[in-house]
Amino acid sequence: MDIDSLVSYRACSANDSSNKHLWIKGASLFIPQINKLLQHTNYNQNIIDINNFNIESNNYNKLGEILDKHGSDKSTGNNYHILYSYVFNKIGINSYSNILEIGLGTNNPNLVSSMGINGKPGASIYGFKEYLQNSNIYGADIDKDILFNCDRIKTCYVDQLNIESFDNIINTFGKIKYDVIIDDGLHSIGANFNTLLFALDNIKKNGWIIIEDIHMIDNYKSIDYMLKNNNNKFMTYIIKANSAYLYVVHKLKN
Repeated sequence: MDIDSLVSYRACSANDSSNKHLWIKGASLFIPQINKLLQHTNYNQNIIDINNFNIESNNYNKLGEILDKHGSDKSTGNNYHILYSYVFNKIGINSYSNILEIGLGTNNPNLVSSMGINGKPGASIYGFKEYLQNSNIYGADIDKDILFNCDRIKTCYVDQLNIESFDNIINTFGKIKYDVIIDDGLHSIGANFNTLLFALDNIKKNGWIIIEDIHMIDNYKSIDYMLKNNNNKFMTYIIKANSAYLYVVHKLKN
């Protein structure tokens, strides 16, 4: 860790620069402190079961089969396909939409968040391409060795822990507004937060932001509170799937 990057947590006190270990302690306290502060508000964290998005016209089994065929665990290891089918129905399965997924699934065992050597990079975006036959699919990943381009799919490099690297998405794909932006990358709060900040600036009206595999839902309390209290601009959901949670933002208006 570059401890000097934590300068925001320094103390305005004598000998602070000689005790930089306290910056780390201060940083580790921040999210729990914010969550305790929420106890003094009217915030209520509602958790919704993913099966609530299972509607009769959802067609989620078809999407699940397609994702499974391409080697994605969104329908096998998880039941995320129920939510994705709902969202894709909302934006229109046959519409000319733009879908972006951060995290393509590296199979390099030496990289964090690796799927292992038997993983299939790009599995879910291949599946989305087949299911959404008029859509353009975009992807980004930190592993440059798995990037590829083909018909209706383009990918580029991004490091989720470096907010400036998200500029590469705009520089590579252009100034696109997306209908759906998915985070299936590092699965850490810092990485997720950077993706969310990028997504809020680049999502269309009526678009959806989906952050997968959140393992500490308390980390999302303050984020959720701020978005919920934004003049009805967003609908937010914390969703329980069969093995993990998702955080979802639906942008209602500009």
